[in-house]
Amino acid sequence: MNNLFEKICNLLTEENTEASLGIKNEIEAFRSSQNINFSPNRATPSLSDEIVRLLKVSEHILAKQLIEAQKWLVWRKTTIPATLISEEISNLFYVCPIMGLDTYIPSKRFRLGFLYQKPNCYYPLHNHNAVETYAVIGGALDWSDGKEHRKLTVGDFVHHPSLLPHAFKTRSLGFLGLWHWSGDISPDSYKVLE
Repeated sequence: MNNLFEKICNLLTEENTEASLGIKNEIEAFRSSQNINFSPNRATPSLSDEIVRLLKVSEHILAKQLIEAQKWLVWRKTTIPATLISEEISNLFYVCPIMGLDTYIPSKRFRLGFLYQKPNCYYPLHNHNAVETYAVIGGALDWSDGKEHRKLTVGDFVHHPSLLPHAFKTRSLGFLGLWHWSGDISPDSYKVLE
């Protein structure tokens, strides 16, 4: 897992924003002050198999580290409260929180983790108070803010200022990205817009 955290810090450095560098500093401070001891967890083996298939064809620097870390990562349904997101939408993706409240690395300022969205599905236009960034690690997706449309592939970043509507449509392999939130990181402001 230390190798994974090192690669995450390298990616955050590459992003080079105030938020990404703040997250990197918190990860490094945590790593230097803690004996990180992860227990293997295979709570979602079929999901892990899907993710590994996606990552095996990715050339992103984090792909290999993520494959090796799968036995320690805990993937779960969204961290968005069920009162704010329908089950139909929450079934489209899984998250693996790394930083935030009740995660590996505690933080009140940032949330960071991985998001896996299933192949050939549409995550509708939504927004939230948090400032958000995604780095595409595996797969590809069509991104939209309701006006502009972009095709995102491995190595691309996409940034969402607070309350910017955004939607994702995945392709045949699905999508895996590293995401982080800063600013108002409470999920209580999350809202589906369509």
